[in-house]
Amino acid sequence: MSLGLLAGCGAGGDGGPPAVTQQREPNTAAPVLPGSGGSSTVGGPGVPGGEDNGFIGVDLGEAPPAMGCQQAQRTFVPNIPTVFILVDRSDSMFQQNQQGTNAWNPLRAGVLQVISDLQAEVRFGFGAFSGQGNTCPDMPMQPPAINNQAAISTLFNSLDRSMYKDTPTVAAFTRAAQTLWADTEVEGEKYILFVTDGEPDYCDDGNSLCPPDSVVGKLQQLALGIDETGAQQSPIRTMVFGVNSPLTTISPEVLQAFANAGAGLPVAPVRQNANAAYDPNAIYDQCNGVPGWARDFAATGKSAVRGQTIGDYIDPTDPLAVPGTAKVFRPDPNDQTALIAQIREALAGIKSCSFDLAGDVQVDLRRNDLGALAKIIVNGAAVPFDPTNGWHMLNETTVALEGEACAMWRQPGETSIDFDFPCDVIVLR
Repeated sequence: MSLGLLAGCGAGGDGGPPAVTQQREPNTAAPVLPGSGGSSTVGGPGVPGGEDNGFIGVDLGEAPPAMGCQQAQRTFVPNIPTVFILVDRSDSMFQQNQQGTNAWNPLRAGVLQVISDLQAEVRFGFGAFSGQGNTCPDMPMQPPAINNQAAISTLFNSLDRSMYKDTPTVAAFTRAAQTLWADTEVEGEKYILFVTDGEPDYCDDGNSLCPPDSVVGKLQQLALGIDETGAQQSPIRTMVFGVNSPLTTISPEVLQAFANAGAGLPVAPVRQNANAAYDPNAIYDQCNGVPGWARDFAATGKSAVRGQTIGDYIDPTDPLAVPGTAKVFRPDPNDQTALIAQIREALAGIKSCSFDLAGDVQVDLRRNDLGALAKIIVNGAAVPFDPTNGWHMLNETTVALEGEACAMWRQPGETSIDFDFPCDVIVLR
């Protein structure tokens, strides 16, 4: 990704000599993702920096008054997202396959590589969970921070096969969410990148129908930003990785339900057998006597009658009810290149689509011609001034991409964005 600010204007913001643009290294106020360059534009005469500004021999004209808008730093800085990487550490992740490897070691190498590459642009946290009996969950954690690779690497590399064999997924999500909500330095959106190879449980290896319903309900609550007490918090979206291991037990249907719930999309009912006829009473009938499910169900406040569930599902007999299609990542841990590519693809979708204007300036929202004067270019294409599928101002200092424009900015691979906000629309705060 490259991130630049185009700000051509003359003295006092009313015309004058054209802007001079030069490709150069990005400054510290405009972070650039690894492997890319950046563009900066000097907006006409009177640029601070003297002979070191890279424009020796260029006639920049007379210096403007000290309060000209180009005298203030004008850089749009993306809000930094936070990603908590939550990894299943149950026994199956360490079972060796026919190639003599397991899911844990290549996953660890791939995760640490991506964190190393993106740690300046994403605030990463990490936790690995297992559990059994009264230890539910056992979950060593590293809280989120910028440039957090070294600390996460130290923890991740210290972990081996857990002494506990179960997969208390709801408890792990609760703890990860609490950590994210307690993080007071968050600027952008919050996410959990969930990696598992097996069915969730309540640390009891019980009915395989009940724990997935608890997980769906938990992920739907997190996507709405509702904590375990029912209080409103910031939303947390979840990306789902279902890795293969010799003891993989989780079904594609359950992973899809998790992915849709974590993305805030409609969810098809969880079933023990995807080919069996839909029974709206199955979950309640089989689970109301299971202590873990009963505890999670009681927290929903729903009436304890047949047909009720913890998660909210579409009616699959309704032809108008369509489940979501959130992507489920299914990496092969033996293919390290593909594994890293899928992690990168998932993280491309979390790039912030809102940008804050740094410095002591703001956009003049009183201008009726703002959309005609200010321009945003993504991957070389102009983005329309449109609050649905283009760009707009959330307030005097924050610009947001919406709809198709945000999707274009978030597509995997090298992307660039430039902001052309002339002095006519910039005012000092």
